[in-house]
Amino acid sequence: MKIEFEELSICEIEAFNDQIIKALEELEGDQFVLDFYNVERIELSAIQLLLSLKKYCDDSNINLVFENINANHLIESIKIYNLEKLFGVES
Repeated sequence: MKIEFEELSICEIEAFNDQIIKALEELEGDQFVLDFYNVERIELSAIQLLLSLKKYCDDSNINLVFENINANHLIESIKIYNLEKLFGVES
């Protein structure tokens, strides 16, 4: 699923959650990919949603993959919350 937001903040979280739910309902196979190509910034509310998504995917035997985590601000946020392993970002 390509994320259409440049910023994942509290203002976008409801729409982002709706997109995730719809994409999961339409999921074919056992891999769910989130493409962060456009995302420049992520706030705690979105990280909490992604942690819930990870738990759901783990419980449902779905491989959750994060792609294109390139923006410096995004990587910094991931490191602040010590989530490099979850997002596949090298320390």
